[in-house]
Amino acid sequence: MTEQNTTDSTNEKNTPSLDAENERASSATKLTIGLAALAVIVVVGVVVSLVMVFRGEDAEPLVSLDPSTDNGATAQLEDLQFMPEPVFDKFNRVIYLPLEPNGVILSDTLASPNRPADQAPSGVMLQRIHGNMDLPFSTSDGPTGFTDNGVAIGFSRTAQGAALAAAHYIGYVAAGDNRVEMVTQAKRVSDPTGQLSGVRLADNTPTAAMPMVNVTFHPDLTLVKFGATVERPTGATEIRVVKIPVVWREGTGWVVQLDSSALGGEFEPVSSEGWQQWW
Repeated sequence: MTEQNTTDSTNEKNTPSLDAENERASSATKLTIGLAALAVIVVVGVVVSLVMVFRGEDAEPLVSLDPSTDNGATAQLEDLQFMPEPVFDKFNRVIYLPLEPNGVILSDTLASPNRPADQAPSGVMLQRIHGNMDLPFSTSDGPTGFTDNGVAIGFSRTAQGAALAAAHYIGYVAAGDNRVEMVTQAKRVSDPTGQLSGVRLADNTPTAAMPMVNVTFHPDLTLVKFGATVERPTGATEIRVVKIPVVWREGTGWVVQLDSSALGGEFEPVSSEGWQQWW
């Protein structure tokens, strides 16, 4: 009996530990699956019809939109900091190819925060950084610099800056384990539960910023939603939504809260309000 009781006691002590370990493994697996889906969404979720619906058939290229603030972007082009010619991505968006793998800063100053939350950042340019990540830079809301390992920083404390930062940092999270390590080292993601340690995504996965943006702005904590239209199995066309909470930290700037209950995905009707196309 004594031996049996000892065994039972050991099992009782080990069970919580095993349960916790299984729970962490399950969370890591779910996060991996979610990020793999996000990578697919980011890469292939944009359809050509989306560009036509939200920009119109006669829309202008997505480069340097504001004549009053686009001089910085034009100067960068004239300074030969990019390849001589831009390229189209597979969805006919204009992508510029910087000579530096980190990208090219378009302005070292930030615009006034006194703007409507649904107003697009000025001078938006999609740059292909690190070889295959198509992410937005602006002349108004950042980035204004890079960390030592090449992650963009210096986004404004505005709705526009929050969206730009979220696009960059979640792009790294979805772009493979080596880029997860980059954005983690840069301290631009908050992961106190350690879920990213269990993520297994192929290194150097291509990513691109999703074209639809919907921002619920607060200067301390902002919810950025990215979207792309998809056809559901039912045949209905809806917006596939990825929700990214970003928190403002003094001395750091915007940080993605990977442990937030707000992080996730859902679907919305194409008639949903509040969506913009900024890039």
